[in-house]
Amino acid sequence: MKVCLVADPHLFSTEIGGNWSEESFIIFKDRILPRIREEKPDILVFLGDVLDPRSGRTDPRWPRGDEVSLRFVKALKKMGMRNVYILRGNHDYPEALRNISEMGGASLVDDDWIREGDTGFYFFSSRYPDLKKAVKDLRAIPQINVKNKILLMHENLSVRGAENIPPEVMEEVSSKFHLVLNGHEHIARRVYDNVWSLSSVLPWRVGSEISHIEIIWEGEKLEKRENENKMGFWVLDTDKLIPVLIPVDPGIKIVIARLYFSGASALMIKERLKELSQILNKETNPKRTIVRVYLKGTLREGDERIDVGFSEIEAKFYANFYEGKSKNILRLEGLRGGGAYLSREDLRYISVEDALKQLEPEIPGVRSFYEEVYDLIEKRTFDGDALLERIKSSKILENIDEI
Repeated sequence: MKVCLVADPHLFSTEIGGNWSEESFIIFKDRILPRIREEKPDILVFLGDVLDPRSGRTDPRWPRGDEVSLRFVKALKKMGMRNVYILRGNHDYPEALRNISEMGGASLVDDDWIREGDTGFYFFSSRYPDLKKAVKDLRAIPQINVKNKILLMHENLSVRGAENIPPEVMEEVSSKFHLVLNGHEHIARRVYDNVWSLSSVLPWRVGSEISHIEIIWEGEKLEKRENENKMGFWVLDTDKLIPVLIPVDPGIKIVIARLYFSGASALMIKERLKELSQILNKETNPKRTIVRVYLKGTLREGDERIDVGFSEIEAKFYANFYEGKSKNILRLEGLRGGGAYLSREDLRYISVEDALKQLEPEIPGVRSFYEEVYDLIEKRTFDGDALLERIKSSKILENIDEI
């Protein structure tokens, strides 16, 4: 028996930004489904996180929820897909999946077995992030008598830096099954002997593991790597029990750029971003490219809060492909300087020094007050109450008639 598996499409997601929510469905409908149909599978299984128009928010019903469910169902029916099943992921709303089942698009299987021939599939609905419940319920899965027992799940098994289901638990659980297939992680890994995490069919939170182009730029050294396409769906022959990736070209390029700095000025970072944009413009088509830029290292003192400027990257890559701006293109969590930090929620800051210069004519003593509360602001040690108390007790502000 041939089984096709689709992991984590996150259709209609707004996570990437701009026009991707619509683009993701077009790629799925026009590229992914036709290629699956060519495989002539006996069963098609979605391993969770199917529709995601709210990108993980917990609203039980989203705007356009019924609309996107209906479009998903129509796409499946047009391809003539039968024996289609869905496992609930942590981004899936049960109401939407039940609607899809009622419309005849795909059957939601919620913590239950289905049997096809001599093979049984257990659909373990996502408990993420409740690790304790996941462990308890995995150990309590009822067993059936079939030739092949396959566990389908959507949990943390091998996510770096996260809480995963302990190896000893997975060893115990996997011993009861001939094969365990996991979604959720978006990256292909053979976690244990018979336990696999399957890569996502489409990009979502883009990382280097699924990028087509990876750029590492440190100092004057620039390294560019071309990676093979790791996105697509998976095919399983139940006689062999080894999942095989079927790559599908999504028609877009994914670029990850990591830029490293040491004691850099804001101007230097802006110039480096401009150079990066010129490189990307030669290498890719901005209208068909997803870009993630990670800035890491340290800033020069005085440049703690800066307008690094989306500059050329935003203009070329967001104005075209995304039809708008998104704060997700630059990731600044790794860039530090002067004891302060850059907020990725709003990058359009001027430096503290420039702000003080602008405020001094209107607020006498503001520089002295800034120095008075420096330890709270610049060293990131303050909480709101502490700062309010410092302001109330400030002798400097007592001499200011009006602020």
